[in-house]
Amino acid sequence: MTAGATGGRRPPRPRPGGLWRWHLWAGLAALLVLLASAISGGVLVYQKELIRLTVTPHATLPPDYSHGAIASQLQQLEFQRGAGSPISLKAPNPGEPYWTVRHGHALELLELATLDTYQDNLGILALLTLLREFHVDLLTGRWGQSLLLLCGILALFLTVSGLLLWWPGRRAFRWRWVIPRNYTASRSLQYHRHAGALVSPLLLLAFLTGSVMLWQKLVAPLLPPVATEIRQIAAMPAGVPGIARDYRAAQAAVPDGWPTYIRTYQEQDSTYTKVRFRLPGEWHLNGRTSVVVNSDTGELVISERSDQSSNARRLVNQLYPLHSGYGMPGGYRALMLVTSLALAWLAYTGGSHYYTRWRHRRNRRHSSAA
Repeated sequence: MTAGATGGRRPPRPRPGGLWRWHLWAGLAALLVLLASAISGGVLVYQKELIRLTVTPHATLPPDYSHGAIASQLQQLEFQRGAGSPISLKAPNPGEPYWTVRHGHALELLELATLDTYQDNLGILALLTLLREFHVDLLTGRWGQSLLLLCGILALFLTVSGLLLWWPGRRAFRWRWVIPRNYTASRSLQYHRHAGALVSPLLLLAFLTGSVMLWQKLVAPLLPPVATEIRQIAAMPAGVPGIARDYRAAQAAVPDGWPTYIRTYQEQDSTYTKVRFRLPGEWHLNGRTSVVVNSDTGELVISERSDQSSNARRLVNQLYPLHSGYGMPGGYRALMLVTSLALAWLAYTGGSHYYTRWRHRRNRRHSSAA
């Protein structure tokens, strides 16, 4: 039949059945996990700001806050919690001007001046902590991480296959289909296709960085272990006990770094203190340079400095900032929020389209049976 015989309109182009079906079933398989990840991830983009507004509204980092003050407060914290007790801390910084103490999955925030616990709106802090744990492992540990990795791989396939399905009709792209004024379920596929095509670069970035991080954790690292240097401290700093002494030794090994995570642990009948540092100008606000101090022998294991790493390792080190937006410029973080909202919208419109088709099929079967 010619175009003239159909009133000048071309017959609809058939969908590529195989790819379209794979896209459909992959979307249904990952739908709930992707929707939950989108919602939780969108909130977590601004979790630090939410904490500052609700829990620590008046917290500031004193201009003269120094390594000496950190060591002194570490000594106080160790005394409060009992010498020899494992401790996991995040040190204050300009963006988070308070001590963060981790107890399992719970967080405790401490004022700098008094080391007292912040008491306001702790329910919001607990909710944000829960959302983070849910986003990282679905509250089920390794099983949840494995499911997230699987769904991340499916999401990469969905993004690429969706672009391939949209490409033949790309000239029909219209902005009004991206965010419709009046939602109509029957047009959910149009909303899904146009919005997906528009945000596909952001989705690819989010899915790829998240999947690679999980792959490294669950399957195999992309790069060999970080090179380390072992040093022996001839004389540990006198007059400073425990974790504060270890911190002074670690800080001396990375004099231009600012501490991020500080924790103590026991292994093979020895006690260790691990300090992670952020170097000047480093993208990753948590830093990627660490020092492990053997509290019993004074031996230091110093990792390769992140500013001296290969380009490949530097790229791998930026996976977390690129995925979460943590420490990135405001514009980039806004794009990450848009990505989360778009993913939730795509999950909803894709699910709505499938449900509409299923309902129509069921109604036709019932009509035929009658």
